[in-house]
Amino acid sequence: MTTKLSFRFQMMAASCGLLFDIFYGGSWAVLAHNLPPASASLSAVGIADFYRQHHDAILAGNALACLFGAMWMPWTAQLTLTLRRIEGPNPVLTVVQAIGGGITSWAFIFCPAIWAAAAYRPDADPMITRAMNDVGFFLFNLTYSATSLQAIAAGIVGLTDKSEAPVFPRWVSWWAIGTGLTFVPISLMPFSTTGPFAWDGLVTFWIGFAAFFGWAASMGGSMIKDTRRRMQATR
Repeated sequence: MTTKLSFRFQMMAASCGLLFDIFYGGSWAVLAHNLPPASASLSAVGIADFYRQHHDAILAGNALACLFGAMWMPWTAQLTLTLRRIEGPNPVLTVVQAIGGGITSWAFIFCPAIWAAAAYRPDADPMITRAMNDVGFFLFNLTYSATSLQAIAAGIVGLTDKSEAPVFPRWVSWWAIGTGLTFVPISLMPFSTTGPFAWDGLVTFWIGFAAFFGWAASMGGSMIKDTRRRMQATR
């Protein structure tokens, strides 16, 4: 592979963070009616009615989310290459980040498939529909530790970059670390059906997702600038 072609693939991978925000957010959050999601306090009949009312949109939005969730993989790959250059010959934090990114990708793809399955048969027993909805949100949220490790590891490595032109501005690295820590209160989600720690609440949903999408955009934007700079340096 030529250097020019390699840089093109790196640029595409770095851009996947911004594209993920747009396309995954648009399909899962907007189209599938998860902005915010149906309340955890709804009865089984209430959840079933929600799925029936938005049947086609939920199926389409989650099917697309299964597709766009894969964008997290090339973004993680480019982030891994970038952190490897910074961390040096024994890149333990880079490896931790890569593993966390792989598990996060799995959650982004697998959980929408569960919600699509919950919507698949509108005549299903409401208790089954609610149970599948619950499983999807529990997997989606309570696997946050993998994403936290990815974000925190990336942020720490970014802060160790002492080069004349650091890849990540310090605020981007601190944002990554803060994002990882922001997810910790999600551990309280199983004890809440209303309030800030419920899956549609202020802390778990609004603050958590705002921090996450901001991290993907800021760190992805930094990688785009870095790749463009390295491309120009090779000409």
